[in-house]
Amino acid sequence: MNDDQLNNLFAAARKAQPDTKRTQFAFETRLLARLRAERDPGIAWWFWTRRLAPLFAAIVLGLGAWNFVALNEASTDWQSVIAGNHDDNETVALFDGQ
Repeated sequence: MNDDQLNNLFAAARKAQPDTKRTQFAFETRLLARLRAERDPGIAWWFWTRRLAPLFAAIVLGLGAWNFVALNEASTDWQSVIAGNHDDNETVALFDGQ
């Protein structure tokens, strides 16, 4: 194939106007539908995790505050146990609830 024939083929390809109306019809809708269908199911899990993180943080802070208040209302035996002011029998009795 010589250069003239090749140039004629390229010129014919440039002049040809393919019918793209069918592919253009509702392109955005089809594209979004396909993207939604191919979406990774792990993304939904990540999305809900990020949305619920403040709720879980509030629950943890609430439980921490409740625990702090409950320990302060209890007797100071825990502090003395930690400090080592009890002998082993009293420590075991404290943990056993006796």
